[in-house]
Amino acid sequence: MFGRYLNMTLGYIHFWVTMVGAYLIFWPMHYEGLAGMPRRYLDKSIWKSFNQFGDLDKMITVVSIIVFAVQLMFVFNFFYSIFKGRKVTSENPWGANTLEWTTPINPGHGNWVGEIPEVHRWPYDYGKDGREFIPQTEPVGANESKH
Repeated sequence: MFGRYLNMTLGYIHFWVTMVGAYLIFWPMHYEGLAGMPRRYLDKSIWKSFNQFGDLDKMITVVSIIVFAVQLMFVFNFFYSIFKGRKVTSENPWGANTLEWTTPINPGHGNWVGEIPEVHRWPYDYGKDGREFIPQTEPVGANESKH
């Protein structure tokens, strides 16, 4: 969107902490629910059968705070990369097939210079007829399979 890459190290940290954290938050909650613990109660200490989950609830709270902090790190990464990120040098650095990757790096009004590109194929023609990357703007060939 701004012609710059996000910081990859911060991106990997954000992804993995969020993914592992989601499991560490919601899997124990599922376990507590199967054990019969009611939801949305501020104080569960009046039920002696649920006192065993106090430490688990503390762990869920700590992991939630960590995952929230990592979301703030992503917001920092986003805004920092707008101004200081490594510049994008090619129109399609990831080899994507969809039309939005045909726009210039710094698009003007209307996104494309001249006529709008014509779409000839589905957005996910990966690994088709022995080719890994086929852009949507490439017409379907006579010898090419339709599906």
